[in-house]
Amino acid sequence: MTAALKAACEEMAAEFPSRMELWRWAGQISLGPPASPSISTAVDEPRGFLLRSTDERWVVQFRLDGFTLSRLQPYGTWDELKVKASALWAKYAEAVKPTRIVRIASRFINRVQLPIGESFEKTFLTNFVIGPTLPQSVAGYLLRVVIPFEEHNAVAILTQSFEGNSTDCILDLDAFSEQPQGIAESEMWGRFDGLREVKNRLFFGSFTEAALERFK
Repeated sequence: MTAALKAACEEMAAEFPSRMELWRWAGQISLGPPASPSISTAVDEPRGFLLRSTDERWVVQFRLDGFTLSRLQPYGTWDELKVKASALWAKYAEAVKPTRIVRIASRFINRVQLPIGESFEKTFLTNFVIGPTLPQSVAGYLLRVVIPFEEHNAVAILTQSFEGNSTDCILDLDAFSEQPQGIAESEMWGRFDGLREVKNRLFFGSFTEAALERFK
């Protein structure tokens, strides 16, 4: 199977000249008396390849357990991403011949610049509250919310993170759909459009009107 993945990657070498092999490692560390500390390796095997395009805008993973495509800056359109993903998926599926698709996911990571001196409430509708008797200054925070979207048979994880030495907040929107019995390939791309709708609801529902005006 790894040989088939390697051959598929070599066919794309003109567009994706940079290739790095991915490995899976698992081990066990035992500590405590009376035995001396010991380390044993359970698994150490190749799991696929990571490829980078010539223009450094696309990163694709062909793995034994899945396929991932990432678009880096400058970002394009959703349709451009789907077309590229569909073409690369065809190459991946030809090499691996997956028997079942059990999970699809769409993830968007946004860097949001916060106005200096303004409270988080001026930017975010999805927020956190500090007890009124505590100091109200924040040197960093991590907020994670899991939200089901039943109409799309999907779950979304919204994560906000901020470190005090930065003026930027990370808004991570991860939407996915899992179906153990399998998702038909003919339905897959339509389901991705549904995950995009989930992402848009998360994004536009997380910001104040003033913040959305700043983004225009």
